[in-house]
Amino acid sequence: MNKLFSRQPIQGGGILKKAAFTFILLVFLLTACQANEPKAITLEEVLSSFEEQQLSLTKSKVKNDHIFGMKLNGSRPSAYELDGRKLLVYIYDSSDEREKGLEDWREKTASMDTVSYKVYEVNNVLLFYVYVDDLNSEIDSKIQNVVNGLSH
Repeated sequence: MNKLFSRQPIQGGGILKKAAFTFILLVFLLTACQANEPKAITLEEVLSSFEEQQLSLTKSKVKNDHIFGMKLNGSRPSAYELDGRKLLVYIYDSSDEREKGLEDWREKTASMDTVSYKVYEVNNVLLFYVYVDDLNSEIDSKIQNVVNGLSH
């Protein structure tokens, strides 16, 4: 009988099967254990979303020691003017980091008397819109549309 077509088991075949099974199991476990963190949003994507909502932002500066310019969870904001009011954009590496940033804000301002502001959160982005008297409902609605658009 021809040795190429022999029905005798190949020596070491069990080891190959175990190795293949182990490899497949390892790949499965690694993909199953990955966090389902949405793709991180960039500052450029945030700015584009504001443009899409026809909200004109002007780059501005905010002092590092100003209450709305302070570092939160290791991140400083990018500052803009929107409708004559401050808009601060914090970009973090993850939504967990963003949540820590907001918690940092709450801890640092717990005993302070701050002006009126509204916080918007989406994925890894934290936005503060600082207004003086009443929140303009049209601006608020458009910012909310920006946030909703970024969450997809």
